[in-house]
Amino acid sequence: MWFSSGIFPFAIHGWPDETPDLSQYYPSTVLETGYDILFFWVASMVMLGQRLTGEIPFKKVYRHSMVRDAHGRKMSKSLGNVIDPIDVIEGVSLDAMQDRLKNSNLKHDNKELKAALEGQRANFPNGLPECGTDGLPE
Repeated sequence: MWFSSGIFPFAIHGWPDETPDLSQYYPSTVLETGYDILFFWVASMVMLGQRLTGEIPFKKVYRHSMVRDAHGRKMSKSLGNVIDPIDVIEGVSLDAMQDRLKNSNLKHDNKELKAALEGQRANFPNGLPECGTDGLPE
């Protein structure tokens, strides 16, 4: 996965061919990312970009903060602690949240699935109530 991320900035524009998109959109100006993947993702983009195209893929890196859960863990699909914003707006039952989790990327990792299901039960025993959109126009 990290290798394909490293070539992403130029591969999406048709590299290794000299395409119009490649000449127009590569290199870019800014990459926005979290600090947790600076080495694995950003460094590989820079090294592979420079080696394979002769140019670094972006001039600046904007590093954003991490969104964390109530226990201080990074919100992550692989941890099963991500909440769908639509569920916050429309509300969702615990059963529906757990069914979605059982059909997620965790379904093949019983240990992580069990931990995520227990976490949902502890944090949202009644699911999420409908919070609405606070008067946003439709």
